[in-house]
Amino acid sequence: MSIELRVFKADAGLKWFKAGWHIFKTQPFTFIFMHLFIGIVGLLSLFLPFLQILAALATPFLTAGFYQAVITKQQGGKIMLADILKPFTAKGNRMGLLRLALYQMAAGILMALLASGLFGEAVEIMSNPNVDPNIALQQVINSISMANVALFLIALSVYLTAFAYAVPLVYFNKQKHIFEVLKSSFMVFYHNMAPLSIYGAIAAGLMMFSMFLSFLPLLVLMPICYISFFVSYQAIFMPIVPPADEKPVAQQHNDDSGRFDA
Repeated sequence: MSIELRVFKADAGLKWFKAGWHIFKTQPFTFIFMHLFIGIVGLLSLFLPFLQILAALATPFLTAGFYQAVITKQQGGKIMLADILKPFTAKGNRMGLLRLALYQMAAGILMALLASGLFGEAVEIMSNPNVDPNIALQQVINSISMANVALFLIALSVYLTAFAYAVPLVYFNKQKHIFEVLKSSFMVFYHNMAPLSIYGAIAAGLMMFSMFLSFLPLLVLMPICYISFFVSYQAIFMPIVPPADEKPVAQQHNDDSGRFDA
């Protein structure tokens, strides 16, 4: 059974981002610490390689916990940092999240193998301490072909878009067919290219601006991005009745607003 999705106009991207900001400011520090917790789990796997598998398995659960906190705030409730751990014990599609984590790990390994095959020579040059840096840079440039870069970027885009909406589709929509989930997540970016491009441009612009402030604004920006991205998921996938002043969403998936009721 296919997963239905809605299609929005370009201005929905801005509305989703604004909705993320409004939710974030209701309990900003809790959302900041939740996002930091997810980040710390990821960083630990870099410094402690034996934790890589555990971190990869835990990340979908932590992401689902963050999204569940967003729903709680939309419903007027209070949240705490420990809420991010609820998907580990709460009833839901926990087995689905575990399977999704395994699929993502396998896809990540394939991406690493692809990168190694395409850019192995460049990595070998850069890792050679006996080569002059200027000469090494020129050799790296010469060893990388534009065709390989294009191929890797295409593969990376497919990987990122296929898994972008996978966690909420598995956990909240309780979808059990992972390939159908990945296909639906990928197709969102085809059907909703305009609003997601606007959303992405806003996020990228703010991230670039944060560079001038030592990236400190990212402490606020990244939780807002997480929240607003989940807002886009709700608008596109969840069967939510729109507000009274909006036109009802037809089964044909056409609407002109990013607003929704949780």
